[in-house]
Amino acid sequence: MKELKRRLLFTTLPGSTLLETITASVILMIVFVMAMDTLTQLTVFNNEDANGLVVENDLKKCQRQICLDEIMPRAKTFKYDWGEINVNISNYKVNIYEVDMVAIANNHHRKVHFRFLKANE
Repeated sequence: MKELKRRLLFTTLPGSTLLETITASVILMIVFVMAMDTLTQLTVFNNEDANGLVVENDLKKCQRQICLDEIMPRAKTFKYDWGEINVNISNYKVNIYEVDMVAIANNHHRKVHFRFLKANE
């Protein structure tokens, strides 16, 4: 019985060597670096898409201006260098208006729709 306990205590279990662990880590790091490089290449955009940021910024400015003004059901057009924003304000419920904004770019013929509700206080 003592001999069996001694064997169990002093038996070595098979495991990976330091060299195998380092090799696996290096391979994992190479795969990780390749994946990160691929992801950064996917998110790079060309300068033409930068107009989308300008359009979004002008939409936010237009939204702030509408929220600060006393609004009534109406339609209005805002002209910009890149195109125009058509705003249509309609009744939604009592003292609540639905604002529908459509940004139309001149050169790309793209439309961006933005809708929100505004309470008239």
